[in-house]
Amino acid sequence: MKVISTSLLRILLYSIFILYGLNAFAQSNDNFRELQEISVDQIYQDVQKSKPMSSEKSQPQQDQIELSVNDSIFKLFDVDIDLTLGEISFDTSWGDPVKNPKIRCNRASNLFGPVRHNPDGSVRWHRGFDYYAPIGTPIYSVGNGVVSLVQNHPDFGHCVLVTHKRPKQTYYSFYAHLSVVLVKYGETVKKGTVLGKSGITGNAYNLSGEDEHLHFEYRTSPKHGDRKQMNPNAIVKTKFYSADPKNKWQANVGVKKKESYSLF
Repeated sequence: MKVISTSLLRILLYSIFILYGLNAFAQSNDNFRELQEISVDQIYQDVQKSKPMSSEKSQPQQDQIELSVNDSIFKLFDVDIDLTLGEISFDTSWGDPVKNPKIRCNRASNLFGPVRHNPDGSVRWHRGFDYYAPIGTPIYSVGNGVVSLVQNHPDFGHCVLVTHKRPKQTYYSFYAHLSVVLVKYGETVKKGTVLGKSGITGNAYNLSGEDEHLHFEYRTSPKHGDRKQMNPNAIVKTKFYSADPKNKWQANVGVKKKESYSLF
């Protein structure tokens, strides 16, 4: 009788432990989701409170609020990149992130720099190149390196960051709006390694046809919020330029390209 009672007691205690653990796990997930929702909502409220009060918000003011919220969300998804990952590569050549690269819609407004405009006419920076890439297009690493970030970001969608350590400088290449990622964090990649396939994730969700693209960035800092993107022409094989860089409205200007060749 004692043996039976002890066994039943053990089973009862074990069941309680499992149920408590599952409940704690579920509660932890609920808390994490709630924290995410509160964080973004609180940011928006704080930004609104910091703006001057008026009966009606002008469009530029509303745009500025949205931009500030967007920057704050970027920072929420920033991570510390492990600088010990990867080894120095003495292959200093670069490739392209897509085969036969073309710029989205052949428009200079999809190049890097102050090439876009807000609804009120003010200049807006574009911080990378948008390469034309129909959904499912293979996306390649532009150089030897290590995968330092795989993330699902509200704006960038499924994205990958690769750290390229060179003898005198470290570069970061960034690939956004992917439909699928085929590499893992910490994985060593070579120039031409397929990182994933293009898609319309993140804020590209409503694009189709000639607007389907890979958003590609060259960074000197790995963090989204640091805003330390540079012209991708510094590290890609095929260079693209505005056909009329002095034109105020780059959305009406085409692009020209120059392919570079390396002996290494």
